[in-house]
Amino acid sequence: MTTSSWRIPLAALLVAAAATTSLRSQTPRPMGIVDLLNVPRLTEPQVSPDGRDVLFTRADSDWKAGKRITHIWRARVDGGQALQLTSGADGETTPRWSPDGKTVAFAAKRGADEFAQVYLLSIEGGEARQLTTHATAVSDIAWTPDGAALYFKAADDKSADEKARDRARDDVYGYDENFKQTHVWKVAVASKEERRITEGDFSVTDFDLSDDGRRLVYHRAPTPLLGDGDKGEVWVADADGASATQLTKNTVAESGAAISPDGSQVLFLSGYSEVMVIEPGTPSARHTFLSKPFTMDSLLRKVREVLDAR
Repeated sequence: MTTSSWRIPLAALLVAAAATTSLRSQTPRPMGIVDLLNVPRLTEPQVSPDGRDVLFTRADSDWKAGKRITHIWRARVDGGQALQLTSGADGETTPRWSPDGKTVAFAAKRGADEFAQVYLLSIEGGEARQLTTHATAVSDIAWTPDGAALYFKAADDKSADEKARDRARDDVYGYDENFKQTHVWKVAVASKEERRITEGDFSVTDFDLSDDGRRLVYHRAPTPLLGDGDKGEVWVADADGASATQLTKNTVAESGAAISPDGSQVLFLSGYSEVMVIEPGTPSARHTFLSKPFTMDSLLRKVREVLDAR
């Protein structure tokens, strides 16, 4: 072991020991708002294809920047020390394993980026390379099964007139008037070529790619605004966006649509916690209820049961 290699764990040990001594010397006190804000937030766990590792994001409070900065970490499923993979000044989100487990895709705004773009990082280390140069921020990254491309969501770009108004500072809008529709795109890893998958006067709020990469299910709403959430419907289409078919038609909020492994059914949440399955190939799309709908009465009954049991 070289001198530089043993100094790092030794320094970490000394810092940990000092922190422990300091904590023990402090008088116990209730947790305050600052303490709560200093607690790291762990989200977006992603298990590797071989099931041995897990990626996750950790958001820490940066008091100088006045915000939480999120970075991507990697840890062994069976325990051990977690390893920080990214350290960009503006943070990173949405880590996704490639199908072969050798690459991690994520969204980040780096360098001269005006908006968050898709980056690829080898699991062996090194610098991440930029994959997209999209006109707007990307989100909701998903690999194709062969690892040759990725799907992502992005808002439509501003028109030339809107950009001119921005430059002239003539960009005053009424509340919720200047939204842009959000659609699904696909980018090839080798060529970096981007191709639009969905298009129209609607927004794709969420999507899922089938296991074989041939079908796409998505939630389609009139706008990306929260107020239109209950107006969204479940749609299914070919992976290139063709043959789009509407599966639901109601005024109930739906989420989490996913295609079954054999591609014959679509599973999604309806309302608060009602799990449903649709078979697209059947007349009128047969609905199967897998759980009882959540109601306030059912919640109150559950609370009474818990209180009565004490």
